[in-house]
Order: sequence, then C-alpha cells, then structure tokens
Amino acid sequence: MDERTQAGGPTPAPRGPVAVPIIADDPAVGWAGRAMTWLRYATLLVGINVLMALGTLAGGVVLGLFPALGAGGALLASLAAGAPPARAWSTFWALWRHGWRRHNLVGAPVWVVLLLLTLDASALQVLDGPAAAVLTGGLVVVSAYALVALAFLLPAVRRYDTPAGRTWRFVAAAPLVSPGTAVAVLVTLAAIALVIWTVPVLGPLVGVSLPLLASGWLVDHRLDTLDAR
Repeated sequence: MDERTQAGGPTPAPRGPVAVPIIADDPAVGWAGRAMTWLRYATLLVGINVLMALGTLAGGVVLGLFPALGAGGALLASLAAGAPPARAWSTFWALWRHGWRRHNLVGAPVWVVLLLLTLDASALQVLDGPAAAVLTGGLVVVSAYALVALAFLLPAVRRYDTPAGRTWRFVAAAPLVSPGTAVAVLVTLAAIALVIWTVPVLGPLVGVSLPLLASGWLVDHRLDTLDAR
C-alpha cells in the first residue's frame, strides 16, 4: 500500500494497455490519411457533445448531467489516447446507464456548491463599495477552485473505485496538491472560452466536449504521474 493510499487518497484501479495514438508523422500515411483521421476526430468531438446533451436531458438535467459528463469523458479519454470508440452511440449509453448511480452520488456536492455560488453572485446585486469588491474576489477564487476540482472529479471517478466521500476528499485537495495542473487547466479552459466567445458557432458544436477533452487530458497526465509514484 503506497503513501497516498495510507493518507486516504483513491486506490488506483487496474489500467489497461496504453493505446498508441493513431495520428502519427508516418510518411506512408500521407497528408490525405492524416486529414481523414483529423476529420474523424472532429466528427467524434461534435458527436460526443451532442450525446452529452441528450444524456443530460434523459436524466431530467439534474439526474442526467453527471452521468452524461462521465460517459462523455470516458469516450473523450479514449479519443485523447488515440483509440476512438468504434460505436460511440451504444458505448455512451452503456456507460451512462452503468455509471448513473455513482456519478449522481459524487456529483451531488457540486449542485450544493453551485447553489452557494449563485446565492453569492445574487448578493453582489445589492452590494457596492469595498464589500462588493471583497465578495467578488472571493467568488472568483472559489469558482476557479471549484472548476479545477470538477476537472479532477470526472477522471478520478473513472479511474478509481473508491467511496464517494474518499473520492471527494482527494478531489478537494487536488488543486493544492497539483498547483501546476490546476493553473494549466484554468488557462486552457480560459483559452477555449475565448475561442468559443470569438467564434460562437463552436459553442453548440464542441462547447462541452472540447473543454472536457482538454482538461481531462491534463488531469489524466497528472494522475498517471501520481499513480507511478
């Protein structure tokens, strides 16, 4: 048993073989083959975005959001590893059903945090002066911290078979334990948000799948490093 397990961190689940990326600088593939590969990836990125929207609606939003994000995140992790799913539709719904209870259980605290942040934001409407400045600064810091914790939550649920409380203890400490990854996640998400704000048509197409792909890749890379220790 390693130090992280003794300290209450999640116990790594067995990992399968590492997939070899299918986009490579192989001259034999040719530019046309690489273009078709990138087109397939882009199509899957849009398709997974649509599936996550449907999965959220299938659970009445509140009970569908986290199972949809969990299933979509698993497909995107395969995409990032160079092993895109051959049947995205059936794989997504199988993952959605299988992870429905667990994802809703670990996702419940997020709704509480979101409610508190919404109440704080509402309080800003009736405040001004130094009090409003302090509350705004605190709201930004807490929101950023919660966003990074959420970025760690989905990969942690996917990789580790641990109780919800133990998972959340790990996730809550993750931004402090991995500050470099936390900053990288925030910068990446801010850059994606800027691109989507500049090109609004990307919002309905990859507004959820692209941030989830990028943040998931960063977090998975960090968790691989922690697991190796």
